[in-house]
Amino acid sequence: MEHNDVQLISSILNDMSDGVILIGFDGKILLHNHAAAQLLSIPEESLTGKSIAWIMNQTDANDAFFEIITDAVYSKRRTVKTIPYVNNGSMTYLYMTSDFLMHGEEKAGVIAHISDVTDATTLYLRNRSLANQIRNLMKSFVEVMVTAVEEKSSYNANHTKNMVSYAEKYIERMHELEPDSPCVPAQTEPFLMSVWLHDIGKLLIPQKLMDKPTRLGSKLNDIQHRIETGRLMLQIRLLKGEDDAEAYAEKLQALDDAEQLILSANTAGILEDETVGRLYEAAKTECIASDGTTCALLTPEEVEAITVVRGTLTEAERRIIESHVSLTAKLLSKMEFTGDYESVPEWAAGHHELLDGSGYPQKRQGDEIAPETRLLTIIDIYDALTADDRPYKPPMEPEKAFEILRSMAEGKKLDADILESFYRSGAWKRE
Repeated sequence: MEHNDVQLISSILNDMSDGVILIGFDGKILLHNHAAAQLLSIPEESLTGKSIAWIMNQTDANDAFFEIITDAVYSKRRTVKTIPYVNNGSMTYLYMTSDFLMHGEEKAGVIAHISDVTDATTLYLRNRSLANQIRNLMKSFVEVMVTAVEEKSSYNANHTKNMVSYAEKYIERMHELEPDSPCVPAQTEPFLMSVWLHDIGKLLIPQKLMDKPTRLGSKLNDIQHRIETGRLMLQIRLLKGEDDAEAYAEKLQALDDAEQLILSANTAGILEDETVGRLYEAAKTECIASDGTTCALLTPEEVEAITVVRGTLTEAERRIIESHVSLTAKLLSKMEFTGDYESVPEWAAGHHELLDGSGYPQKRQGDEIAPETRLLTIIDIYDALTADDRPYKPPMEPEKAFEILRSMAEGKKLDADILESFYRSGAWKRE
């Protein structure tokens, strides 16, 4: 550059509050302004005509800054970066951009522009720290809630933990196998949060229903007490001569047969139609109460419970259990989920919705159900089928479980693409 050009440029640069340094491709500083020397805490006479390498040798600090400078000069790269810089023993943050100094059509060197962004960066770091604290607080809250569920129902807590494990492995493996797959949630942490929280509504479900291992549950105690009382009353009637031995034996055998049938049906996996018919007849078995009155062996509520064909819950009990998704939505509505976490309540509370509209509680269908919810639903059903700690059913083999899931997908209840993606990932395999 001509001497007059240098003077003009120097005059302009010295009026700037931001630092500017012009560096040749040989690493020597061609020009700088006062602000650059102040921001870098280097005497101006140490900058003029010196090389970047020489300046680096004068200090053990700020290697990151000089590494960016040298990279811009010797690798001839444009640079945009915020970096920490120790200035007079204090930590500051400098925002540096570099571009090429042109001489006609030729690149003559590098021009570095430096700004002090300490206040803005410090504020950003504080905000990020606060955001991390909030996220950690939310995670702690979730752990507390899951612990509460665990104390109430051990198998349900295992269910949630299993699902989180499946979800984490699925996302990790799909990122390796199919990094561009549309089946993988874009926001990992919010999705995992929805998995942790999906059954939180079960905190409000009565424990006797959550862990009900048999059809009759606590009702069996009342029935057996009724039968035992009936046996004693039959003996009393025999001793009093109110019944002869043949009538006594016949009525006692009827009670014994009814009891054995009830005990067998109470823990059976599935009841055949013939068994259900026998149960209805057994329920009418005459039983004598302690006051001498006679009544049917089973009450209408007990008949309803013992004749449940599959599982252990009556229709009324099942509706109470199903209400946990509405309760999940209600509980999560009390929290403010924003930003990336905004959809967590929707995903969590929708895990029993099915694509054909036959799910619950809102009967959503098709595109009304988010992909994240579709994945959560598949994982939920898979674990429910294969869990080995349910008190009311044996575990199902994985391949059999996938047969059921694929059948549901063929029936347009589940997302077939996401289901096959989950299968390919192998995340469902227990280690």
